[in-house]
Amino acid sequence: MFDDRPPDATVRYRHTNAGYRVAILPATCKVGVHSLYAVGYLARVSEAEGVVRISCHACNENVDVDHFWVLTMQGSPPESAELDDGPYRDVVPVMVDPRGRGRPPATTT
Repeated sequence: MFDDRPPDATVRYRHTNAGYRVAILPATCKVGVHSLYAVGYLARVSEAEGVVRISCHACNENVDVDHFWVLTMQGSPPESAELDDGPYRDVVPVMVDPRGRGRPPATTT
C-alpha cells in the first residue's frame, strides 16, 4: 500500500471548543465512487514521512484502482479525525497506476 507517490493534498484541520485539534479527512474514496462511512476505510499515519494514507475498503479489492489518498500532515498527529468532503472539494487527486507504471496516461475527450 505504501510507495513514493506524491501527496494529493494537505490535511485540513479544525479546533474543538476545548482547543483540541481534529483532522478532517475526505469522506469519499479517491476515485469518487464510495462513501467511506458506508464501505469502510483504513487510515494510517506515518510520522516519519509526515503523511496519512486513507484506503477505501471497496476500492482496495480492485488492483487496477489507485485506492488511497495520501495527505501531508502539519505538525504532530491530532487528537482525533472526522470525515467531511467539504474542505476537499477543490482537490484534484493525483491518480497513479497502482501496478507500478507511474501516472496513467492523460485521456482526451
